Amino acid sequence: MEQQNIITDAFEVSNPYLKNMHAEADTMQAFLVEPARLQDPTSLTVRLKDMDVYMARLSEMISRAKAMKERALNLYLTENEAKLAKLTATASNRLINTHLYEYVVTYNRLDTMYHTAEHLSRDLVTQISYIKQQMATGLYD
Repeated sequence: MEQQNIITDAFEVSNPYLKNMHAEADTMQAFLVEPARLQDPTSLTVRLKDMDVYMARLSEMISRAKAMKERALNLYLTENEAKLAKLTATASNRLINTHLYEYVVTYNRLDTMYHTAEHLSRDLVTQISYIKQQMATGLYD
């Protein structure tokens, strides 16, 4: 059964750079949801190293997504200053959020994935330590 991505399926990303970010994030997300059913410390260590690479890449992607979001916000504010001044603060914020939706979704998705990878990485370190401890005491098969 093919896994659908509810993030990118829910709306069309118009910015080609953001579209590429989502495609790369799809690959990373597939790795993150893949269960780590490895039993030996070597395999777990390899997965941990892969996780570290993804976390480094996610960090870079998050910083770029945030910069793009800020640039889009500043451009929108500059171009629509007069229109926004006539609206209430709530209406202005809603209009701005609507305009920046794909940037905000991209940033939030990447940030959530980073925290998920961080959590899974800590879990792998715990598993590796546990197996090594069992090996040292002779309890590991």
